[in-house]
Amino acid sequence: MFRKANQLHPPPSIRTSSNTPDCNQQWRSDMTAPPPAPAANPKPEKSRILEMHAVFLGHDTRGDNKISIRHLGVCLRAMGANPSEAMVSKHVRQFEASTMQRICFDEVMAIYCSFGKHGGMSSPSEKQIEELQFISSLRLFDTDNSGWMPAIRLRRILTTTGESMNSSEVDELLKGRINEQGLVDYKQLIHDIIHG
Repeated sequence: MFRKANQLHPPPSIRTSSNTPDCNQQWRSDMTAPPPAPAANPKPEKSRILEMHAVFLGHDTRGDNKISIRHLGVCLRAMGANPSEAMVSKHVRQFEASTMQRICFDEVMAIYCSFGKHGGMSSPSEKQIEELQFISSLRLFDTDNSGWMPAIRLRRILTTTGESMNSSEVDELLKGRINEQGLVDYKQLIHDIIHG
């Protein structure tokens, strides 16, 4: 074998097809390649996968062991992930581009595992920071700094800004949270949303 530019090359007489690796190619790759990195996004434990599969099957409306791509976000969140609506939309567009309307559990798990170690869920310290950021944002609309906000104003904010919600989602979110004066304790609302 000849050394050229810090790489090992076999003589032309024993070079094989690039499609079929031989022991020399394996040896060369061991010598020149960096060691493999640990898996960045490991799969959850088997018992957790079984739980997630049961959740997945709860979203299967046809009994074909698949779910509609329209239910992807709801299913992922029910499985414990916390993807943004933009992340879900990106995956849905990819499936639509490949003309897939229904996806299997393995495809959903691949997406779930792509979110990282905790399925896109925040650590406790990240949740605390996120909670403080949301409360600070809503405090701008709390004119008397009481921690309460008119439900009408909060509804307008939730349905018109950022990844906006529709009216029925806001109704569900605010159910039982509006007091007699029509106010919502937005600090408690944010806390309950982030900490589940």
